[in-house]
Amino acid sequence: MVSIYDIAKAAGMSAATVSRALADNDKISRSSRERIQRIADEMGYRPNLLARNFRQKSSSMIGLITDDVSDELSGMIAKGVEQALRDNGFSMLVRNVHHDLDNEQSAIDYFADMQMDGVILADSTLDSLAEVPSTKLPFVLINRFSSAEEPVSIVCTDDFAGGYDATDYLIKLNHHKIAYINGPEDWYSSIRRLNGYIDALKKNNIPFHSEYVKHGDWFEDSGYRLALELFRSEDPPTAVFAANDMMAVGVIDAARECGLRVPEDVSVMGYDDRTIAKYVRPRLTTIQLPMFEVGQMAGQVLCEMITTGHVPDGKSTRLLVRGNVIERETTAPLQG
Repeated sequence: MVSIYDIAKAAGMSAATVSRALADNDKISRSSRERIQRIADEMGYRPNLLARNFRQKSSSMIGLITDDVSDELSGMIAKGVEQALRDNGFSMLVRNVHHDLDNEQSAIDYFADMQMDGVILADSTLDSLAEVPSTKLPFVLINRFSSAEEPVSIVCTDDFAGGYDATDYLIKLNHHKIAYINGPEDWYSSIRRLNGYIDALKKNNIPFHSEYVKHGDWFEDSGYRLALELFRSEDPPTAVFAANDMMAVGVIDAARECGLRVPEDVSVMGYDDRTIAKYVRPRLTTIQLPMFEVGQMAGQVLCEMITTGHVPDGKSTRLLVRGNVIERETTAPLQG
């Protein structure tokens, strides 16, 4: 590997002069900087960025922490973050923590040791109300909340509005017996979507029936199992709103097993607008979440914090991004 000492020998200059020239230090004449850069290029020199980061106490890099970037929605967030960082002259390093608090704190410590300029904690499936792990780096949260006293910047999808919009959409199709298959009870997104569902019923003067609310685990099997309970009950719903698309796919399967046609006999509404929503049959009506835009906004907020030196003071800032209804084939007006 070519070092600055090799370049210095070839240029007939000191290593200190070469180092300053490669850092574009204006104390070195332009002609010398250009000559040294030309020699470095000819010799195939590549700078040791890690060493430079430690010297400069800066890396122009952001650490992104997510549960699993291979997940479709997490991947869209990462793309949005990356776009904002690229526009602002930053790069990104990703760590997956796989739903583990210890892994999350370890990732933060790693980014601090690497002299990262900031951290984004994205869409964790951990308890969103938990304390934010300790870090002295500027950071932004995506789709999670903190009970910590210190102010933080938060960018998230508007889960309350999403729950309201999905339910209101079904009500406008003349459905009054609307069941809701939620995510885990203690998740912040589950709580907010459920509140949106309840508020839509209330504002449309439709009684809330607790027996129509079930709690799943985000996976198809729970949607299937809970939908069977609903369809086999004494007073089955005419529409089912599932808190994500995967559980909605399970609902469609359960309806088919019970001899119900979708949407003629029962309407099904999803949430997220994952790729599967376009390819399941019938195609799934759902709430589209602008995850790329959420990631992009979070990246922009963090870049501004770093470049301006401004961090939230006094109280947390919360930026909400609202999704919208994507109408496909699993919903229809109630007949009769």
